Amino acid sequence: MQFKQLISIILFVFLTGSSLNAQQNWSLNKCISYAIENNINLKEYDILNKLSLENLNQSKRNLLPGISGSTYASLNYGRSVDPNTNDIVNTQFFNNSYGISSSISIFNGFNLQNQIKYQKFRKQISEFNRLNAIDDLAFAVMTYYFDVIFYEGLLEIAMEQVEATRLNLKTVERKVEVGIKAKSDLLEMRANFEKEELNKIKIENFVETKTLQLKQLMNFVSPEKMELTWENTSVFYEQVENPQTLFDQFTQWSPFYKSFESNLKATEKNLSLSRSQLYPSLSASGSVNTGYYQTNVDEAGETIQFGNQFKNNRSQYLGASLRIPIFAKWNNRSSVKKAKLEIERAKAVLDDQKQKLFFGMVNDLTNLEALYKEHMQYEKQVEADKLAFRAAERKFEEGLISVVDFYIAKNRLANTESQVLRSQTLWEIKMKTVEFYRGKRFWEN
Repeated sequence: MQFKQLISIILFVFLTGSSLNAQQNWSLNKCISYAIENNINLKEYDILNKLSLENLNQSKRNLLPGISGSTYASLNYGRSVDPNTNDIVNTQFFNNSYGISSSISIFNGFNLQNQIKYQKFRKQISEFNRLNAIDDLAFAVMTYYFDVIFYEGLLEIAMEQVEATRLNLKTVERKVEVGIKAKSDLLEMRANFEKEELNKIKIENFVETKTLQLKQLMNFVSPEKMELTWENTSVFYEQVENPQTLFDQFTQWSPFYKSFESNLKATEKNLSLSRSQLYPSLSASGSVNTGYYQTNVDEAGETIQFGNQFKNNRSQYLGASLRIPIFAKWNNRSSVKKAKLEIERAKAVLDDQKQKLFFGMVNDLTNLEALYKEHMQYEKQVEADKLAFRAAERKFEEGLISVVDFYIAKNRLANTESQVLRSQTLWEIKMKTVEFYRGKRFWEN
């Protein structure tokens, strides 16, 4: 008996675990968090962000002096020049040399300093683009999420319609058998039943398609069924605030807007970089060299030892170089003009984005208020349609109305219920959009 109980427990745990693993509940925030962690496109933005950081770090390193070392060795045969005396010799000899040199830029029109500032703005743009890509992904996931919620709600309505018609069909079949109803009513109801079945199948296909699109966006490569959980919040009236106030709030933190501001600042620094080519540049350099020559001999004709030559043949060099641009086919002046035009272009793009953002917010605020009013009216209408359908159902049972009139009332109720669902899901999207404008990333709660 104990053995059987143990087997039963193991089977229960196994089946329960399999059931839990086969299906997971997914909230909107969970879907977005999973997508942010696994979306392939976001990884590209991470790489670009690291590249911009490396460019910034290298621009700082460019302020350091450059240091290089060198060595040279040769074995000469036949007629050649003695590197020690510069005489022509006809003997085989070996020589090698060593050197270390360094150079540093003293002044170059502040090119290096402007490069650092320019790369800082490029780094900011890269980071803002990465954050904006996350925000765009979150909104895309939210759109597909509510698409699935909407079509799942439509599927429930369609299934209720099919089930109601199935029950009414059985009732009519019995009444036709006893002669209370005409056979034409039965045929009409069967036609409507098949039509509703087809509509249900179409909606099921929509649910599968939208779910697959959501999985693809999340990079959720699993055969597991996604069970979406939606906290069906009540639609409430949101006071439409001044769009300018909302715009000012949004532009204070939005990575989307900040990327255009940083781009303008980067183009301004690019102008400074172009102008630096018009100024003289001053650099300093120095080197230390030494060498060993097999032809370097002492009074006895013996080759001087390597250690002594390495010390005695040492030479030093210090120098400065001044470069003055005189004429470069007008390239430098042309670069300055083009940099100025890029600034004007960046300003125009920024102004264009300001306009689009502002009127986009006005449109979203207007839609939010309109969706609230629509939803409230649909709520009233659905209650009226329910009463009308019940009345039509009783009249149909009593033979007071035709099948056509009965289905008019039935379909009107289904359509109104779908409009209630549509207005509520759209209101949810617009409400979260307005929250986002205020600086609240709703998926981070």
